[in-house]
Amino acid sequence: MNTYSGLLSTFQSLIPFANSLRSLPEEVWSAPLKPDKWSTRSVIGHIMLWDRHFLQEAIRPIAEGRPLTLRHSDFDTFNRHAAAYAESINKEQLLAECMSVREELWKLLISLSEEKLEMDYTDGDGNPFTIHHYLDDFVSHDRHHLDEIDRFIAG
Repeated sequence: MNTYSGLLSTFQSLIPFANSLRSLPEEVWSAPLKPDKWSTRSVIGHIMLWDRHFLQEAIRPIAEGRPLTLRHSDFDTFNRHAAAYAESINKEQLLAECMSVREELWKLLISLSEEKLEMDYTDGDGNPFTIHHYLDDFVSHDRHHLDEIDRFIAG
C-alpha cells in the first residue's frame, strides 16, 4: 500500500509535467494520441476538470468540516464536457488552470490533519469515500494518461 507522502508527491508531479507541455508545438498538442483517441489538450482538460470536481465536491468540504457533495457522475458525459472545454480555450490558459487547480488540491491535501486523512467519509450518494483511496485512484489515473502523452511525444 502506498504511503500518503509518496502518493502526495506523485500527485503533485502533474504540475511540472503540465508545465513542460507549454513548449509542445500546437500540431502535437492538438493531435490525437492514437486514432480515435483524445489529444494531449483533451487529456489535460479531462484531468483538470476531474481535479476541480473532487476539489469542490470532496476535498474542500473535508478541509472545511462540511459534508461531501460528491455524487456519482455519468463519466462519458463528464469526459465529453471536459474534451469540449479543453477545445474552447488556448493551451496556456488550459495548462495554467490545470496547474492551479492541482496546486490548490495538493495544498489542501497536505494541510489536512492525520485524523482527517484517515477518516472514512460518506459521499453525497451515501457511498464510502476515503482520501487514501481517492489518491491511489487518481495517481494511477494520472500515470495512465501521462504515460500515453509521453509515448505519443516520444514518437
